[in-house]
This record gives sequence, structure tokens and C-alpha cells, in this order.
Amino acid sequence: MNNVACAINKNSTDVVNDFIANLKIGKGNSMNDIGLRMPLNILQKHFGTNSFKDFKIPSHEITTTQFHPQHVIIHLNKYDFINNILKNNIGKTHQHYTQNSKPCIVEFSSPNIAKPFHVGHLRSTIIGNFISNLKNFINGHVVRINYLGDWGPQFGYTLLGLEQMKSNMSNNNMTIESLHNAYILANKMSNSDSSIHYKAKSIFNDLECGNSTTDIKNLWNEFKSITINELEVIYKRLGIVFDEYDWESKYSKENIQDVLKRLNEIGLLKSKEDGSTVLHFNNQEITILKNDNSTLYLTRDIAAALRRHKFYDSEDLFYVVDNSQSKHFHLLKSVISQINSNINVHYIPFGRIHGMSSRKGQGILLDQLLNQAKSTMNLKRKFSKTTKINSMDDDDIADILGVSAIIINDLKQKRKKDYNFSWESALQVNGDTGIKLQYTHCRLISLEEVNSNITVPDEVVAECFTETVALDLILEICRFEDILTETNQELEACILVNYLFRLSNCINKALKVLNVKNSSSIIAQQRILLFRRARETLSTGMKILGLVPLKCM
Repeated sequence: MNNVACAINKNSTDVVNDFIANLKIGKGNSMNDIGLRMPLNILQKHFGTNSFKDFKIPSHEITTTQFHPQHVIIHLNKYDFINNILKNNIGKTHQHYTQNSKPCIVEFSSPNIAKPFHVGHLRSTIIGNFISNLKNFINGHVVRINYLGDWGPQFGYTLLGLEQMKSNMSNNNMTIESLHNAYILANKMSNSDSSIHYKAKSIFNDLECGNSTTDIKNLWNEFKSITINELEVIYKRLGIVFDEYDWESKYSKENIQDVLKRLNEIGLLKSKEDGSTVLHFNNQEITILKNDNSTLYLTRDIAAALRRHKFYDSEDLFYVVDNSQSKHFHLLKSVISQINSNINVHYIPFGRIHGMSSRKGQGILLDQLLNQAKSTMNLKRKFSKTTKINSMDDDDIADILGVSAIIINDLKQKRKKDYNFSWESALQVNGDTGIKLQYTHCRLISLEEVNSNITVPDEVVAECFTETVALDLILEICRFEDILTETNQELEACILVNYLFRLSNCINKALKVLNVKNSSSIIAQQRILLFRRARETLSTGMKILGLVPLKCM
């Protein structure tokens, strides 16, 4: 068997009591053992010792141990190894690693109200959902928050634009598109009429200070409702559900007096002659309240972080926002640590997508992107020889495939790097794509359906797995939990995505060699067990990434 890099998880074996990098699993001295090759410097680095006797491995599992100047090779009984990997998961799904009593909070997506959902919000939405799923799987408790921008002069511009358009502002047919058009109109008007800007600002100031009329407040709430209703259609297609919609407006001056008091108590606030209030921090002054008493992004983010900590009893706050906001979130992290050292602000930056524009050079709306992906997948399925008649609506399957393609095309990129979008690479059936993962999952489902008369056994017969492709697949399966650990440490989805591509390759190679239908009863049962375990691993990984595993396509 060729050497296969494989990190053995501390929870699934007794090889070591912590994560070991650079562990190699390969062919042992005989056909009946597996060699674990561990560099001595890695042992010293991770565990403070390079003496093998300090590590706990049941003696009955070791066949021989070989010491070399730079590494140690431990030979394990192959059959015990296989039995441990497969039997530990018979009849079980993957369980949470820990049940953390305190939830972690993930803020992501966060578009503005009364504006179309552009693909500019795609990465925050996809990456934020992945991180939420990962943290939920590992920690067991996550709060997903969508923090919407409903605060600022843009409300005034939208209102003035609607008045100019003579729209019926109580019309139930108002859409995000019509609200956005009104905003654009008012902005154009302000280029030739400077009073528009001051009127828009005045409308917002009245709203923030609580001086708006009931009609204006009702209209503002209607804008919010229209936005949520349309956004949830897109979120449903992406398989995303938020636990809370939070609003910038919740943190106006009248609602953050406790925060201002706390900042003043620790000596961070300073009043300026122009009537503004600044945060005196790290030898710089940052405006917290303008001289008209309106708040700023930082003010509201400080207040939001403190409320979430108090309301959810959470100590870990994750913000999935693009690279351009680095300065803002580093400042937020520093200020919050001064107020409450128990709160940990985690800024999760990401790069931007290039090449996503319409033929006119304008930004693409997210629903347009999803519709294009669905349409493309419908065409591919129409001319595919492997398309099956099924109980799901063809449009639903095409939509899930399109979404899978877009999600994986994004998550296989390094998070912090910009990348160029390509329809050809995102939607190709062959190659490393979301379509490949769905196809592999469907093949495994089909295998079990075709062989439904074969019962998944309760016991592992490790001697049945003699083929190289079988052992390769078992070794890849055993790496899953370590991959999740590494993914969680780096918060890089591409680590998990690339693992699932490797797992899929192992599965498809095994499917070509390990026949079930024409095998003896015991061999068939053991192979079904192996493929079931592979499918559970693949399915779990796909769900963490935000995909809906299909049963057929």
C-alpha cells in the first residue's frame, strides 16, 4: 500500500493524547500490520518528550516498534485498527466533540434594508453559515445573527425618492427593487440640489432622536419587513436560518446609555468643544457620538456586543466581514477587552469575488446568480444519461445542485484571498466541484437501494478488507475528525472541502473494485458497512459546508 498521510484523532484511537501533525500511515512489516511513522522532533514539540514509552497504546495492538535517529515507527495490528475505526461508528452518527454550556455567536450576511441582495454579500453569507455549522457540530450551541443596516441617512434618501416618484407608500406591492430605485433617484437629485442631503439627514436624525411622526416610523418598519420577507426567500434557497435578526437601530443613543456610562467609568470617554464625544484610546481619539447625538458604526457595534454577551451569556463573538473592515474590528476587539475581558471578539475576514457582473457591467443580484446556476444544472441534467426519475421536483434538484456548485466554488478558495469567479469551473460536472460531492453521495445511496436486501452488520470482520482501495478508504475515513479539528482551528473551509474531494476519490475508486452484488454474503455485508460509513462521513462534511446531500440527481 502506498503511504497515506493520516492524522489520528485523539478521540478515535489511543495512539497519542493530542493532535499529531506529520503522522504517516503506511505499509507495515507484513500484510497484517500498519506502520505509524512519527518524527521524534514532532513528539518533542507537541508533548515535551520523544520517549515512546510515555505514550499510551494498548500493548495488544502493537506488533513491533522500530526506533530510528529521526523518527519512530510503531507497527499496529491492521485488523484491530480497522475494527476500531469501523466498529466505533456502527449505528452511530457523528457526535458533538464537546457540549459547551456557553453558546458562540456568529454574525454574518448583514445586508442593508431597502437594497437588493448583491453577490457582494455572498461570501459573508456562505462562510458565516459554514462557521455556524462547524461550531454547532463541535460545540453544540451556536446563535446565528443577521445584523441588518437599517440606520443612517439612506432611509431619508429612500423616503424622499418615494415622495418624488409619487408612490403610494402604504402600497403592499412595494418591493426592495422599488425602494432601491427611490434611493437611487434621491441620490441623483442631491447632485443638483444640495438641500436633498440635508433633508435626508434631518429625517434620519428625527428618527434616531425619537422625534419622527407615527407615519414615518410605520413606513420605516414597513421597509424592514419588506426587506426581511424578500431576503428569507434567498436564505431558504441557501438552506440558512437565522436565530435572530438584529438591527443597527436598536443601538441609538437613547438605548445605549449604559454603554456610554461604562465607557466613561473606565476613563475612555472625552467630550469635545464641538459637542461630540470621543473615545480616547491608544493615543488616538475616535468619535463615538456626533455633535448632533447620532451614533456611529463603532458605537453600535460596542453596544451590540455587550448586549449579546449579556443576553446569550456568550463569551465568543464571531464577525464574518470582508478584509476592508480590519481596522474597525481590531479596534472593536481592543475596546471590548477593556470593558469586559471575558468577551472574545473574533474577526473572520475574507477576500472579494471578481468577475461577477452582468453584461452591462453592473453587479449581479444574488437571486440572479442562483437562477442562472439552477438553469444551467437543469440543462446539464436534461442531457445527462445518468439522470433518474425521482420523487423530487426537477427544479428543486437543479436548484440544490446549482447552490452546491456555488457554495463549493467559494469555499474551496482560501478565505482571505480574492478570487475570480468562473461559471465554467463552478458548474462543471467533472473535477473538484460541489456537483462531484453530490454525485458521489448519490452513488452511495443508489448502492444501498440496489442492495436493500443486504443487512448492515453489527460486527466488523476486518479480515474482509484486503484490497488496497478498501484500506485507503478506511484510512481516509479515520482522518475526518482531525480534519474538523484543523478546520476549526483555522476556520478555513477549504481544508474540509479538499478532504471531501479526497474522500470522494477514494469512494469512487473503491466502488469500481469492491463489488457488492456478486460477492459472498459476509463480504457483501462488510462492504455495505464500509460504504455506509463513507457516506455518513461525506454527508456530515457536506452538511457542515452548507450543502443539502441529494439522494439522486
